Amino acid sequence: MDFGASTRATAVGAYHVTARSDAAATKGSIPVELPAAQTVQSTAAGEAVHLDLQARSEQARRDAAAAKQNAMLDDQSTRQRERDLRDVIERRLVIDPRTRTVVLQKKNKATGEMISQLPDEMLLRLRVYSRELAERSRQADETAARHYIERSA
Repeated sequence: MDFGASTRATAVGAYHVTARSDAAATKGSIPVELPAAQTVQSTAAGEAVHLDLQARSEQARRDAAAAKQNAMLDDQSTRQRERDLRDVIERRLVIDPRTRTVVLQKKNKATGEMISQLPDEMLLRLRVYSRELAERSRQADETAARHYIERSA
């Protein structure tokens, strides 16, 4: 058996292999039946891994508390923004005279600029257009009914 520390040459087939000079048997090594060139040396083991579960659970608790605090701060800032917007935005309910539809309008108090409107202006225009088409159709039907001549006697 070879421990990898010998300096003798071993014959493998027709080739002669020289033993590695850097390979040395260490304490606790296991003998193998491999040529010295194919042996592997073990390295010194590092420190054992220490797992502190209590410290991890404390860190998890701290992280959860920080996340809860951040969520609370985000909620407060959102509420503050909403309060600020209430002071700036004027909401009105208006009845559109063309369509007789209730319209919610949001305007900026400072500039008077329209921020949003429900239903949209385009929808109100479509309602006016469809109402005009219906009125024209009704008038055309009435006109056609007046000019109807009965030809049978």
